[in-house]
Amino acid sequence: MRQLFHWHGFDATALLPRGWQDELHQIAGTWAVRKDLVATSVTSRETPGAVIPVTTVDGGDLSKAAPWLQELYEGPFCELAKAAFGCEVTSAQNRQYGVNLNVQRGELERYEAHVDSNPIQGLLYVTTHPPGTGGELVIANRSDAIGLEQIDADCSIIHPMAGSLLFFDARLHPHYVRPLADKNAVRISVPMNYYTDESTEDDRPSDLNEHLFASREND
Repeated sequence: MRQLFHWHGFDATALLPRGWQDELHQIAGTWAVRKDLVATSVTSRETPGAVIPVTTVDGGDLSKAAPWLQELYEGPFCELAKAAFGCEVTSAQNRQYGVNLNVQRGELERYEAHVDSNPIQGLLYVTTHPPGTGGELVIANRSDAIGLEQIDADCSIIHPMAGSLLFFDARLHPHYVRPLADKNAVRISVPMNYYTDESTEDDRPSDLNEHLFASREND
């Protein structure tokens, strides 16, 4: 089924503290943990057998390292999500997945093709990646797309811009992040999970935490 993807965008720079980009870069360098993600979750839309290396800072660590970001997630950003979707919106009670950092380095890393389980996804970009430099968010306009080739065949593309804050519902839109064109480049984003009365945090698949997050003891 084809359904054109839509999103809501805001300029969040006025809400962010001075030096926020440098701080999140430092947190990514200190706290990020890498794991090989085996695409077996119910939310995965990879071709069978895919293994994708991912690097993240989970919300538990992030809330300690940057408490201001947790406050924005639960407060002003949540209010913007309400305005965008015109309904009651709540942040996650579990800090591990409420808000975290995704870190992507160089030409060999990308992010898994998947669909979201939460009804509203927030996404704050920390780094800017103009057209031609890679790191695009690629979103299928068809809910039945499996794998990168099918997603690419009919898609919408978002190029990251630092300070931009997006909200969207991608439960029916498989999506992934392309590799960066420069082997020395770094892409950092802040994904945020929000919920509504119709789709609550209790609906989150039970396998997602283990699927997405590595333990720091394994770093």
